[in-house]
Amino acid sequence: MAARSTHRSNQRSVCVAFRLSPEDRAELRNLAADHGLSVQAYLERVALGRTEARDLPPGPTRRQEELPLSG
Repeated sequence: MAARSTHRSNQRSVCVAFRLSPEDRAELRNLAADHGLSVQAYLERVALGRTEARDLPPGPTRRQEELPLSG
């Protein structure tokens, strides 16, 4: 099994963990989704004041929309 840090970049090598209530976690997820961002990208924008797209790390920030199956 590979070490946890094997798949991390040098620019993003630190993990920050904190605890939330289940209700606050759901609210945070909803806020991020409302802005079309992942929770990580949303927290980086809010906590670090990153408002420009160039200030955000590369990568997908929107989840693919789910469409109902027909048939």
